[in-house]
Amino acid sequence: MKRLLAGTALFGGILLLLVPRYILPACEYLGFARMHCSDTAEAEYIAGALLMLIGAGSFWLSQWWQLIAASVLACVLFGISFWLPDVFGYCLSPRMPCHYGMVPGVRLIAVAGFVLTIIALASFVKASRRKGHS
Repeated sequence: MKRLLAGTALFGGILLLLVPRYILPACEYLGFARMHCSDTAEAEYIAGALLMLIGAGSFWLSQWWQLIAASVLACVLFGISFWLPDVFGYCLSPRMPCHYGMVPGVRLIAVAGFVLTIIALASFVKASRRKGHS
């Protein structure tokens, strides 16, 4: 399960770095003027970088409480990345690339990462109780 946590956080972080810029870019990167969606994309970069750090660091964690803490932190970051478009805003026109591409893509990544991280977290909690560390 440690690999599930590390892989999910690392891959989710990489996707949160690539999606708003290259895969499903924000409006600014497709020739439109800078708008709120550009701020959302930059905020997603930060969330993605932090998730990458958690994912890379999780490979070296060995204590059950460290893995639980990393899982909780990854869950929080996935939740924040889902919420960031509402905080910073994005274009409300359905014709804008961020509306039909970037925001749904980011939210899909956030939900999938959150679900996988919850599975890993439940496994770590169950293992810690089995070992008598409750």
